[in-house]
Amino acid sequence: MKYIRSKMLKGKPLMNDRVLSRHVPATRWYRDTTLIRMLRTFPVLYIKPDKGSLGTGIIRVKRLSRSKSLISINNWSKKCPSKSLVTEVKKRMLRGKKYLIQRGIPLATYHNKPFDLRVVLQKPSNRWVLTWMSAKVAPRARSVVTNVAKGARDARIMEVLRGADQSFHVSRVLKKLTVVSYKIAYKLGSRFPIRIVGLDMGIDKKGKVWFIEANTNPDFRGLKKLDPVQYRRYLRAKRQIEAKTRKKISPKRAIHTSPKKV
Repeated sequence: MKYIRSKMLKGKPLMNDRVLSRHVPATRWYRDTTLIRMLRTFPVLYIKPDKGSLGTGIIRVKRLSRSKSLISINNWSKKCPSKSLVTEVKKRMLRGKKYLIQRGIPLATYHNKPFDLRVVLQKPSNRWVLTWMSAKVAPRARSVVTNVAKGARDARIMEVLRGADQSFHVSRVLKKLTVVSYKIAYKLGSRFPIRIVGLDMGIDKKGKVWFIEANTNPDFRGLKKLDPVQYRRYLRAKRQIEAKTRKKISPKRAIHTSPKKV
């Protein structure tokens, strides 16, 4: 199994798909001119390292007016004139990292805090199986990211969807989320040699499902306590995948270690 780190590499097949592209926020490689152009079109942008995790290095830019913007990283924010926006953003980029720019989605909120959804699919045999769904609730109303590493908390998906500040038809949202997640898994699985994918999915304030990011090595720390039943389902599929992988490797090892003829 392969671990694909590049966000753009994983996002491209989805952006190029006629159906899935409707669920992918506009995403471009970072260029100074692209930042200015996209900010004229979208009120919020996220500038992310192409290869990164745990929400590290993510910069949010909000257009306040034609002449002012707000830059935010973690718990720090700064207003700046639009003419100095590029300079201020580049000061805060991690050295040596390639960045992309993504349209910011107005995420639905739970107790006034934005949340997104964690969806995990695995391929223990010849088809993908959805083994995990939960929510991640940001620690504050103005939080830049919803990563648990940055203070967000994992929560049960039904608790969050039913208690959201916006009014959703929960069963419809869940059905759409499931359908889109399966399509993403099959699309990525057709392009990359993967058997597990963790999806960060968003629901906007109108109830539309959005793809945010895909992780080919999802982190399950702390999730066993959240939902033991789902966790057992995930473990079962994981063991089947590991057993299948061992079967593929063992004949090669047998040939390699066989005694030489004399």
